[in-house]
Amino acid sequence: MKKLLKPLALLLALVFALSGWAAVAEGDSCPTQWDLTEIYPDVDAWTADYDRVMELLPLHASYRGTLNTAQGLYDYLQFAYLGELTRLQEKLMLYAYLGYNLNPADPVFSTLMAKMSAMSSAEAQYNAFVEPEIFSLPLETREEIIGDPLLEPMCYFLSGYLDAGHEPFSEETNAALAILSQALGRAESVYNILLDVDLPDPVIEMPDGTQQALTEELYTQIVFDPEGDRDFKALCNQVILTKPVAFANTFAALLEDTASTNWAMAQLDNYETSREAAMAAEDVDPEVYDMVIEAAHAGAAGYQRYLDAHRRALDLEEQYPFDIATCVSDWDAGAIPFDEAVTQVREALGALGEDYLAHFDALVNNGHLDVYPSDTKISGAFSMKISDEYMPYLLFNYVGYSIDVSTIAHEMGHAIYELYSSENQHGLYSTPSTFTDEVASTTNELLYYSYMMENAATQDEKLYYLENVLYMFSNAFFVQALYAEFEDAMYQTVEAGGSLDAEALSDLWTELWKSYRGDTVSTFADGRYQWATVPHFHYNYYVYQYATSVAYAASICERIMSGEAGAVDDYLAFLKLGGSQSPVELLSVANVDPLDPETYRRALDFFGALVDEYEALCDLRAAQD
Repeated sequence: MKKLLKPLALLLALVFALSGWAAVAEGDSCPTQWDLTEIYPDVDAWTADYDRVMELLPLHASYRGTLNTAQGLYDYLQFAYLGELTRLQEKLMLYAYLGYNLNPADPVFSTLMAKMSAMSSAEAQYNAFVEPEIFSLPLETREEIIGDPLLEPMCYFLSGYLDAGHEPFSEETNAALAILSQALGRAESVYNILLDVDLPDPVIEMPDGTQQALTEELYTQIVFDPEGDRDFKALCNQVILTKPVAFANTFAALLEDTASTNWAMAQLDNYETSREAAMAAEDVDPEVYDMVIEAAHAGAAGYQRYLDAHRRALDLEEQYPFDIATCVSDWDAGAIPFDEAVTQVREALGALGEDYLAHFDALVNNGHLDVYPSDTKISGAFSMKISDEYMPYLLFNYVGYSIDVSTIAHEMGHAIYELYSSENQHGLYSTPSTFTDEVASTTNELLYYSYMMENAATQDEKLYYLENVLYMFSNAFFVQALYAEFEDAMYQTVEAGGSLDAEALSDLWTELWKSYRGDTVSTFADGRYQWATVPHFHYNYYVYQYATSVAYAASICERIMSGEAGAVDDYLAFLKLGGSQSPVELLSVANVDPLDPETYRRALDFFGALVDEYEALCDLRAAQD
């Protein structure tokens, strides 16, 4: 059954990490770090609001016995989800969450996050009566209440209460689970601290003889440097792979804790598998998971064709993962300043119209972007919007390579979708589901690369961006489908009563890479432990949504870039619907059907056409040489 969760509860179940304090970096025309004082001037102000929320929470009990009428249910939703209580909770969570992710080891914000967890647990105890009280009503009565015109704007949000087969927990069980919740889900926090804070980066001797910590940012700079020495890149690849090895058993134990917790909760909810429970929470048909993996296997030959074309074009006898970041093209964008990158992305998204660009401009200039890497900042990038009171906050680790520019497009896709949702939807639907949110971000990436290829001044420049989009598409579709297979196998082991052994996981990891890439890519020995560096495995069946998103985005992008009548309007209509319907219903507005095998065939055709063009341009380049 689709769960009725507040944004703060969703975030407590899915903790990422962030960074920064407000400033304008030298050379940038817009703020490039966050200013959390916009939310609260200090922790004392935060604490005052926290105390107010703790005063409000007992008021849940005043609605006991009133949920048997449309008016009573309406009043409760106004209190619990749409009033002062939720406004303060969202603000509190925003500050604590962002601050914590500036540095997961910061004791101040770690304490605030612990208090948010305590708040969530307390609220779950106070409202433990809600679900059993509503489900105690006959189905016909529930249908009549939820069908009342007063609740019409909330109908989809309440649709889970019309599940005739659902057996709700008792109030006592709900209260017990609420108390236990504070002790559950700790593995991800431990994982973040271990990998990003406590575990030192390996040291590398640079070409100039200096010793440097090989951070993810430095590694990215090295492997994407077109002038870099291949032997040095190979050495860096081998060295960075060593980081998780000594703690592989610990990483496996943390994954087992995550999977065991999610499996326990799935069983309590009467689901047969963890995957079924996770997809039900997103209101996604479980068939989608198998469809995207089957499509990835069907397209593996095309993936291998791309990788082998890349190997041949670089004249390599043997190709390693770091080699894939090396462009065949002699054209090089160089290190692109952030301002220039923003301009590029804005121009590329011009196809979506002036209103979309106005939202883009507002985000760039509102001081909610944290752009550059820092010593404590988590790697990667994301957009976060929890409260309609504030525009989204975006995190980057911008270095200046093409992939970083593509990341701007990606995260802006999330943020603008979230803005459109909050502007056009009821408060209950202003936060899109992850399943559809990833479509918006990936569509932006494909539009960016399509624009850059179309406007390339030379064939070599076009080849450069073609390589980048192939790299992006294959990582989003094939690699994430591989991750999804790995994750599913991990859960199946736990569900069968087994334990997650580091070496068994590494064997599976190696086997899956072999099945997807064939003989086109060789790996170094420690590559078998790279599963330990994927934080998304702690997010409970999350990664498959990257693969589905690029499959759906391919159709949307093709329609828009071809100038098809109504394509942009359909896409913007989809964005404006937020989370107001099931993901399948929402995507149908953008002319995409996740349950149609043809959708995935079209995505493979889209990728195959790119590979065809890639091979042709590589052959042309070789002939010219």
